[in-house]
Amino acid sequence: MKHPEQDRLLSGLLAGEALEDCRRASLEAGLALIRRRRRVRRVRRWCVAALLPLALGAGIFWSRPGRPGAKPVLIVQSRAPAVSRQAAGGGSVQIIDDEQLFALFPGRPLALVGQPGHQRLIFLDQAGREGSDE
Repeated sequence: MKHPEQDRLLSGLLAGEALEDCRRASLEAGLALIRRRRRVRRVRRWCVAALLPLALGAGIFWSRPGRPGAKPVLIVQSRAPAVSRQAAGGGSVQIIDDEQLFALFPGRPLALVGQPGHQRLIFLDQAGREGSDE
């Protein structure tokens, strides 16, 4: 149901310049908000575009295994005596010490890395051989 009296009052209040001023202020506020959001989006895009190459460069720099000019250091700590153990299959496994292990690979740069008893043998010349077809 329409109330003609309310319509007349509303049209009287919002008539003329007051209605135009309200519309203009509302439109300007909306446009300012849209401009601000667009400016924030543009700044975010530029920041991402600027930081992406920096993050990629930092990732490459920090993921390298060694720094240029750094030489591996060989530290031999454990001197395990030669011991023979009987394997489950009936064969024997001979445990050798560090010096005997290094003697198996004469002329090659080697390193033992890790805690004593849980060390791994590293061939330091492997990086140079990966690119060649030997």
